Formats: sequence, C-alpha cells, structure tokens
Amino acid sequence: MMQGTAQWLLDIGLPRGGYDLIDAVHAEDLARVPGPAGLREALALGRSLVTCDQEFRGPCALSIGHAGIVVFEERPVDEPEVVRNLRHLEFRIGQYGGALSLAGNRFRIRTDCEVVEIMPDGTEVELEPWKKVKLQVAPAMAW
Repeated sequence: MMQGTAQWLLDIGLPRGGYDLIDAVHAEDLARVPGPAGLREALALGRSLVTCDQEFRGPCALSIGHAGIVVFEERPVDEPEVVRNLRHLEFRIGQYGGALSLAGNRFRIRTDCEVVEIMPDGTEVELEPWKKVKLQVAPAMAW
C-alpha cells in the first residue's frame, strides 16, 4: 500500500509547518529562483508537486515524466489540513491496488470533501467510490 510513502514539494503560498507526519519540503525552504514552485523543481527533487495553481487543471498533455501533481481547489488553512488531505489522497490511490499511481497523474482536492483525478483532456474523475449511488429499480407493476 502506498500510504505514507509519497514525497511532496509544497508550493509557495501553502501553509508552513513541521509536517512531521508526511515527507514534505516547502518551496520557501529551497535555494531557488523566486516565484511559485513548478514541475522543474519537483522533477529535480523527485517529489510530487502540491499547489493551489489552478493552471494545472484542464486539458494538458505534460510531455515530461513527473512524480504527480496535486492541486488544492482552495488554499488550505493550516498544516494539519494539508497533511490530512494528502494522506487521504494516498489512501484513495492505494485502494486501486496498483491500477492508479500518483506518478505521472494530476489530482484535484476540494478540502475534506472531494478527490478527483484530472485526465489529460481535462475531465475530472471522482475517486470517492462511496459517492457513486446505485439504485435498484423495482420492475413496473401491471395494473
């Protein structure tokens, strides 16, 4: 199972904290060019980029291999919120038993509500299987 094995690069603007429960490096702690962290830094570090930059959503064919991109729909309030949601994403990916990975994929998180995979064409696929309601329809009765 993948739980707790991901390595994260947290973009500028995300809460700073100890991040003792996950393997995270904050972009502000790196010696680098000012501005938002990007795929170049994440790729060089072998880490999945975590950002609030909505430009990573929508149609996109990334030509470079990457360790994954996670886009928070809204800026998380604090470090526990970031940790909780990233661990939840890892848990959801782990439920797919190897059929889905963080590497090479993009995900969107609506804090404590929703986790979706962003497909290359920009469509978003729900990763919360419990939300898929299945109703059994009773056969029509003849009067």
